[in-house]
Parts: sequence; structure tokens; C-alpha cells
Amino acid sequence: MTEKLSSSREKSLSKTFNSRSLIIGEALRCHVCAETNLSVIMDLPNLPRTGRFTKNPVKYPIEGIDQKLLWCPKCGHGQLFNQVDPAVLYSPADYIFKTSSSHLSHQGTEKFLNFLTKYCPKEKFECVLDVGCNDLHLLNKLKTRGKWKVGIDPIWAVQKPSNLDHNTMVIGESVEQTDLGQSLPSKPDLIVCRHTLEHIYDPHKVIKKLMDAASGEALFVFEFPNFDSLLTRGRFDQVFHEHLQYFSLNSIKYLLDKCGAELIDVACNYHNWGALIVVFRKKKKVVHELVEQKMIFPEKEISQKIRLFKTQMEITTETLLGFKESLVYGYGAALMLPTLAYHMKEDLSFLKAILDDDKEKDGLAYMDLPVKICWSGKVNNLDEATIFLTALENVKPIMTKLLAIRPKHIVYPLNII
Repeated sequence: MTEKLSSSREKSLSKTFNSRSLIIGEALRCHVCAETNLSVIMDLPNLPRTGRFTKNPVKYPIEGIDQKLLWCPKCGHGQLFNQVDPAVLYSPADYIFKTSSSHLSHQGTEKFLNFLTKYCPKEKFECVLDVGCNDLHLLNKLKTRGKWKVGIDPIWAVQKPSNLDHNTMVIGESVEQTDLGQSLPSKPDLIVCRHTLEHIYDPHKVIKKLMDAASGEALFVFEFPNFDSLLTRGRFDQVFHEHLQYFSLNSIKYLLDKCGAELIDVACNYHNWGALIVVFRKKKKVVHELVEQKMIFPEKEISQKIRLFKTQMEITTETLLGFKESLVYGYGAALMLPTLAYHMKEDLSFLKAILDDDKEKDGLAYMDLPVKICWSGKVNNLDEATIFLTALENVKPIMTKLLAIRPKHIVYPLNII
């Protein structure tokens, strides 16, 4: 059952959440179509932060932050109610995700590049701009495609990367903070943006800013998680504080049209966060023709998906607790594990350890869960062990490995792989 975010409810929520110092913004209207009659489809009190490791196990995990997932009945967009201070979510000490160290991101980048090549197989650009460049993995792949290459990402605010090419620039700010007119060597004619738009509080403002700074014929290639895919697979564990926006195919079409952009093509990288890749240009003549389209998931069906997800989490917890007196390991020290544990309503302290194939994670622990990480190479015999798959984005390679090892039991928390 969902609730409407009425004006009186908004006032009550605002009063509650403004008392929390980590909350700096609230979504009282849809960030795509400005609709105010939003539905609260998931109430997520005390939702933990993700991706934070420590060298010492935490006996009492750090308290989470209240959150809500909203849904717009007009355009089908999903978004979070609370904006947590980015300085908290992306502090250099805590934010450890790097594209180049993620096998899944490597695969996703290659698919993104293949899609880009379809539209400009040999074309050279004057200026390539990567919004949310992270560790420059994508920008380096494009080093032969542009006279200038520019990356924007606040992770470079303190220290710039070493050994940059003479024609590569890095701006250590968010795109919202950056003065694109003053900071760029020339007007960008290729703007790429992978898994960044969903982190932005006002996507309409940012897309308009980029379009205003770009050349008239600029090509835009964006990728972001697809809300339709999330709903299809029931992956509500993928709702977390960093992802403020949850674009459906319907809502991104609506947003691009509203920004004066012409959508050229769409592709789906279903096995990397169910991602959508969109290619667009500035419209030659700005005429807004917002055609109402039938949404893939009406609100009633979304409620059914959430109910099914909660049932799966309950069954998983009961199943694992039935083995807690025996040897139980997790497998895969995923950044998103705290949200999975949150929905299971279990801190996973019954696990002997979480095994991971990355030797550098050996001995680490989660700041949000009382469980340690152990390099899988240290454990030689899993014949009598129950293995709980804890890295859901890497379930296929992990499952392949486990089926060869043959532990006593393998527990996967969802029905769809």
C-alpha cells in the first residue's frame, strides 16, 4: 500500500527530517515533470549508507539515515525524498568505488563504447567532456577521439591525477559547481556521462547547463540505472542514498524533451544495473511535444513487486537462520551489502566471514555491519559450508565458481538471476 505525499504530510516530514543534520534537501515535487502529487512507495527508516569499509570490525554499526522512495504517477519517475549531504556520501576517506577496479564496470564501459561507436565510428572531436569521470577509466579509453579531453568529478578536489596527457584536464568539482564557460578549453562536441545522472539532485538543470555549454552539433551519450529494469527484477536493494533519481524509459523521454533535446536512440545494458544508454542531440527547433505514454508499471503493480521482494527477504532470512548453528559464509564483499542486510532485517553477525576474491579486502570489515571479510584463497575446503551469495551484481561468476567447488548449500536471496 502506498501513501500520497500531500501538502500536510510534506510539512510533517519536513519538520522531522530537517532535525537531521545530514539531510540538506527534500523532494516535494517530481524532478522530471514537476508533479506534486507523488506516492511514497517505500518507507525506509534508518537506511544504512553503503560502500564503507574499515580495518576494525564494528561492534555497534553506525546509525542509518531515514529515507523514502517516491514515485510519480504522471511520468513514471522514481526519486528519493531526502538528499543526504554529498560531503558525507562522497568524502574521500569513505567513497572507495573506482571504475578501473570493478570487473562489472569494465564490461559496462566496453558496451557503452560500442554503442558510442555506432554513431561516430571514426569521428574526431574537438573536446570530449566526461561528467562524473571517476578514475578516468572511460576518458582514457577515448584518448584518441578528441583534441581535448576533460573530466569532471569531485573526487579530484584534493589531489589531481598524476601523469595526465598535455591535452587532458580534470576538474575536481561537481558539474553543478563548475563554471563550464570558464573551465573548458573549447565547447564540447561529445559529452559522455556514465552512472552519474542518477546521483544529481536536479537533473533538468544539469542537462540544460551541459546543452548550453556544448557546441550546436554536440553528441550526448548518457547511461544510468533503469527503474523499469529494477521493478522487473524486484531489485529494491538497489535503492540507496547516493542514487537520488530512478529514471524509467518514460521519464527520461519526458525529461529530454523538456530540456529541448532530441532522443536519437536507446539501448539497455540489462546485466549492469539494468542500465539505459541514451543518445541525444539538441533539437534543431525547440518544440515541446510531450506525448503521454502508457507506463510499463502502474502503481498497483509496483506495490505487488515490493510485496514480493519483502517476502523473498523474509524467506531468505529464515532459511539462513536455520543454518546458523553450522558453518555459514557470505560470498562477495559487495559495496551494497548493507542495504541487502537492511531488507533482510538481519545484521549477518551469524556469518563466519564474507569471502571475497580480492586479496586487498582481506581483514577488512563493514562500518555498517558486524562482519569481517576474508580472502577466499585462505579457505580451502567448503564441503560442509553453507554459502550465502552477498554480491548480487556478480552472482553469475560467483555461482559458476561455487558450482565447481560444490559447497554443501548455496543460498541466493532473489528468484531472478
